[in-house]
Amino acid sequence: MNDTPKYIQQKQFEIIIAKPLNERLNGLFEMTELSRNILINRIKTQQPNLSKIDLQIELFKMFYRFDFDKETLNLIAESMRKSLMQIDE
Repeated sequence: MNDTPKYIQQKQFEIIIAKPLNERLNGLFEMTELSRNILINRIKTQQPNLSKIDLQIELFKMFYRFDFDKETLNLIAESMRKSLMQIDE
């Protein structure tokens, strides 16, 4: 849904770009962390018994589901699982 008029979007952009770089980066990091926490809570609600490793795998899959085809995503996830299990040992 995109119902914001172009002139408002332009004004938002101007306000953001006028801020110092460190403020823009901090805002970006905060939004990224917020979205990460929202996704983690969503995963935990849908699958409450996941291990920490499986939670990380599911989070990865959610973030990158549009960047890789399903087969590649699953191959990467399995490789991650093996690596994380070795670290966890």
